[in-house]
Amino acid sequence: MSEQANEYGPVATRMIFDNDEVRVWEMDLAPGAVCGLHHHTMDYVLFILSGANVGAQSPGGRKMMPFPVKARATYFVPAGGKESAHNMGDTRFFEALFELKRPAKPGRDKLGFVGCEAVAGKEPEPGTITILDNARVRVTETTLAPGGQTGVRRWSHDTAVYVAEAGAVKIVERAGDSDERSREESLPPGAVLWFAKGTHRGLVNIGTERYRQVAVEIK
Repeated sequence: MSEQANEYGPVATRMIFDNDEVRVWEMDLAPGAVCGLHHHTMDYVLFILSGANVGAQSPGGRKMMPFPVKARATYFVPAGGKESAHNMGDTRFFEALFELKRPAKPGRDKLGFVGCEAVAGKEPEPGTITILDNARVRVTETTLAPGGQTGVRRWSHDTAVYVAEAGAVKIVERAGDSDERSREESLPPGAVLWFAKGTHRGLVNIGTERYRQVAVEIK
């Protein structure tokens, strides 16, 4: 490893999931806290869980200006960035970061930055919405009130699912045309589920509180 590579730290504060296709992190910065200099070697997706005024500074970069980000804002960022992240506000900054380890397909390897702030700062409503969709990923958010359910669907891409709000759920699975089977789980915030391509799966909120998840489908 080069001496320069040794200068870089992790891309966020805590890694919570890692397989051959994706690596999932949480960035959790108290007011005034810093995530040191890091290098984004893979395309990645950001989903903001708790917004703040943040700043990013590249090596030798100019003075930072605070940039306000709000909860539920979602961004696709191509690989290559080198920066440190600073919480310049007076509220916690918290996000989920999904690194895409799978190489992009031909023609999809030079995508630009994409952000969606259509639902940023707004209260989640029951149901499933698509927040961001490009040639590399599709990002959806599912919110289930107690008793709510998604119905069983076929996942057409490998998908990493991040639990944004904890809940007791029944996971319903079906293999092709066979009978459904289910299991009950208590999913804490920050849990990550992996849905392989072709999986038939749905959720029922069997708890007493709202349940919410973010799914990143890898195309």
